[in-house]
Amino acid sequence: MFDNKINSLSLTTAFQRVKDNHGCAGVDGITIEKFESDLNRNLSMLADEVKNKTYYPLPFLKFLVDKGKGDGESRALSVPAVRDRVLQAAVLEIIGPVLEKEFEDCSFAYRKGRSVKQAVYKIKSYYNDGYRWVIDADIDAYFDSVDHELLLGKVRRYINNQEILRLIELWIKAEVWDGDDLKVMEKGIPQGSPISPVLANLFLDELDEAMLKQGQKYVRFADDFVVLCKSREQAKQCLDQIEDKLEDLLLKLDEADIVSFDDGFKYLGVIFVRSLIMTPFDKPGREKKMIYYPPPMNMDAYLLKKKKGW
Repeated sequence: MFDNKINSLSLTTAFQRVKDNHGCAGVDGITIEKFESDLNRNLSMLADEVKNKTYYPLPFLKFLVDKGKGDGESRALSVPAVRDRVLQAAVLEIIGPVLEKEFEDCSFAYRKGRSVKQAVYKIKSYYNDGYRWVIDADIDAYFDSVDHELLLGKVRRYINNQEILRLIELWIKAEVWDGDDLKVMEKGIPQGSPISPVLANLFLDELDEAMLKQGQKYVRFADDFVVLCKSREQAKQCLDQIEDKLEDLLLKLDEADIVSFDDGFKYLGVIFVRSLIMTPFDKPGREKKMIYYPPPMNMDAYLLKKKKGW
C-alpha cells in the first residue's frame, strides 16, 4: 500500500506545504529559500536516499518560544532541518488518512475541519443536556513523556511498511541540538515536526476510546481535556478511571480540577459560567516570539563522525 509513494513528485508537493508554513532553518542553517534555490537536486537526493534506505535525519534544532499568553511562559520546539521536514510531510500525506480514520469524534486538535470553536460548542451541548460538573485536566509534560515503544506499537497496528516504520522511529528517537549539547530523545514526541501532531493524537486515541466506551461526555484538545458529568460523585469516579488509563500509557495528570458550571471554569482560552460562554474568537492572538535560537552545528564535523559510526 505504501510502496513507491515517496518520489520527487510527492516530495515536491510536500516541499510546498513546508514552504507555506514559513518555518525557520534547521540545525544545518539551511533556510527554506536556500533549499528551494536548488530544489530539484535536493529533492532528487532525498528520494534516492529513501529508495536506497540510506536516509538518516539530521539532529533537530531545539529552541524556546514564548507561548503568547502574556505571562512569559515558554515552550521548547525541536525542529527538523528543511530536508527532514519535507520528507516528514510526504510521509504524513501517506499515513495521515489511514490514522485519521481511527480517531474519535471527541478529539479536536490537529485535525482538518476541527477547531477550538467546535470543541466549545460540543461542551455547550453537553451543558444543555444537563451535564453541569466538569473534570478539567491536562497531562503532565505530555509531549516529553510519550514512551517510544508504546507509540511504535500503536503505529504498527495500522502501518505495515517497514521503511515508513523505520523513518518514524528515526524521527522520534532523533538527536537534538540545543546550542551546547547533542542529546538523543529517549522518550517523547518532538514539538515542531510535521508528523508529531498525528502521532500525538494516535497515542491518546486509547484514552479517547476508553472514555467513550464508558459513556463519558469527553472532549479532548491535544493533551488538554474535559469530562462533563451530572454530579460531583460521578466526576470523582471518572477521574479515578482516567488516572488508571493514563497509568497504562505511562502518563500522569498534571492538574485535574472538578468544578461546576455555576462556579465557572476556563478551557482552551474560553470562560464557561452557567450557560454563558465568553470567548476570544474575534480577539487577535499574541504573536509567538522566539526567546532563544541556538547557532547552527558544525555540520562537517558532525557528518564525518556519523559516517564513521554508520
